[in-house]
Amino acid sequence: MNSFQKIKVFTLDTLFPIHCISCNYEGLWLCEECLEKIPLKQEWTCPICEKNITPGGRVCFHCRKKSFLDGLLVAASYKENLISSAVHYLKYRFAKDLYIPLGKILTKALNNSGLPLPEIIVPVPLHKRRLRWRGFNQSELLAEYLGENLTPGFSIPIFNNLLIRKKYTQPQMKIKNYFRRKKNIENAFMIDTSSMSFSPLIRGDAPKGQRGQEYGMKKENFLKNKKILLIDDIATTGSTLFECAKVLKSAGAAEVFASVIARQENKK
Repeated sequence: MNSFQKIKVFTLDTLFPIHCISCNYEGLWLCEECLEKIPLKQEWTCPICEKNITPGGRVCFHCRKKSFLDGLLVAASYKENLISSAVHYLKYRFAKDLYIPLGKILTKALNNSGLPLPEIIVPVPLHKRRLRWRGFNQSELLAEYLGENLTPGFSIPIFNNLLIRKKYTQPQMKIKNYFRRKKNIENAFMIDTSSMSFSPLIRGDAPKGQRGQEYGMKKENFLKNKKILLIDDIATTGSTLFECAKVLKSAGAAEVFASVIARQENKK
């Protein structure tokens, strides 16, 4: 975190001391008691048509040819005030520690979903300009939590530099039109081939001398037949996730599932 970010966080903490956004318990943004009250989704629909009920949010039979994404697991409802407030605090009030309770929500939802365990987890990247402004990538924090907690005693590798956002786009939440959202994010991502040789360590930060040792394969073959879990905080139209899945599938991934904390109402 740079000096500007530290000043910004210090100022916010001074003006708005840390307390539970639900019950005002001091010292935590979301206490365990309030966290347990958040209902998780027990039923999911196809992320494409948003009509057919499917296990774990898999893409339904009729929509398979329309999407590179194999499924989208939505953990909770955005209409829950605690969910929408927590995501807002995390992204715009820089309440970084909220990734822990939100990570717990994602972990619990994934464990209840019946979806296959991924071989690697990939967070949706921020453009470097937005990353400098926020100081952290909330999707990366959530991915790191999942990597360490989804399978206790066994860490799932996180590749936080595998996908890069090559195009600086307008925030999707500010675009109301469905088709403009799709156009805005089109061709915004690419694979960073230099990161494809990383050894499977949490955070993808292996020293240069250790990169690629465990996989022992060529960069162009790294994603071949891999089962990937794509992580983001919020989805609306799903355009960002679909675009990321397209890039990953084009690089050889066998399956790409995605998981988000919540999905906002999609008005096409």
